[in-house]
Formats: sequence, C-alpha cells, structure tokens
Amino acid sequence: MTITVAPREVVDQVHRASRSHGCDADLADRLAAEIAFCEVHRGGGLAAWVTLADADLLEEAAHASFHLAAAEVVAHSSGRTTVGFDPPPPLAAIARSLRDLERRGVRYTPPVGTIADLTGTDLVPSLDLVVDGPAPVPHDRTEDQPTTAYHDGLPVDRSLWERLAAAAAGFPVSEAVLDAALKPAP
Repeated sequence: MTITVAPREVVDQVHRASRSHGCDADLADRLAAEIAFCEVHRGGGLAAWVTLADADLLEEAAHASFHLAAAEVVAHSSGRTTVGFDPPPPLAAIARSLRDLERRGVRYTPPVGTIADLTGTDLVPSLDLVVDGPAPVPHDRTEDQPTTAYHDGLPVDRSLWERLAAAAAGFPVSEAVLDAALKPAP
C-alpha cells in the first residue's frame, strides 16, 4: 500500500531519521538530498535508507558522495579514473551526486550494465569516471516524474514511510526552529 508525500517531506524525514541514527548535520543533509532525489527520479530511495539504517551503514553511505567528489578531481587532472566503494553504497546514496557529475562533464559507468538499469537499492561497488564535457539531458523513463512529484506528490510505500517516520521521531525539531525557517530574512 502506498501513501502520497511531498518530496520535501522525504528530505525532512530522512534528515531527522539520519540524525537520530547518529549522523551529524552535514552527513544527514547530504544523505537526505541524495535519498530524496533518488526516490523522485528512480525509486528505491526509502528502501535503501531503511536497509542502510538496519545495517548501521548510514554514515558510510553518506561519505560515498565525498569519495565521488575526490575522484572527480582525479578524473579532471588525468582524464579518467576508477572510484571504488567499500562497502558499496546503494545507488540512492549517490544518485544526485552522479547527476551533478554528469552536468559537470564527467561520464560514469558501473562495472556491469548501465546506471539507467539500476534502482535506488542496487549496490554500486565501483564506477569508471571519464571527463567528456557536459552531457545533454537524456530522455528516460523518469523525465516527467519530478514535475509530477512536486505537483501531485510522491507515492511511497506506507511501511517504509512508517519506519522512516518512527526513526525521525527520535530527532524532534522544535516549533521555534520550524517557524524561524519560514520567516523571511530581514
């Protein structure tokens, strides 16, 4: 059974749930952005988060995007490189970072198949990175999903959402903080 949530709710719940599982604010922010992006564009983001939380691998997964950033520097200086992950993160933990790499002209390929074949829960043990110039935005099965998700909401698995909400409840945010975030800057 599914329920409909706003993509922003995914970001908030993943951030708070990650904090309640011991991630610092920066790692929780990064993981929340990656997971929400994947849930909107590919699916499997929430399932990946639950799997990572159950295995106590949230921090390691959040660091995967930092490893990608370091590998990007090497790729730009040498034209290509391979980045390996130990333990391998699910695609959901690096999905947004991969999109950003491509926008900056770095192509990536997994050791088997293509990224387009993967969902958020699939593990990515390594990636080959090649500097090749900015990519045109490909037309794929997920092209219209972001617009629909932001307009109509995002259908997510109810049991996964409830697991996430229960974990997020361990890191409450005060009304004053929420209200302050909504006030316009002076």
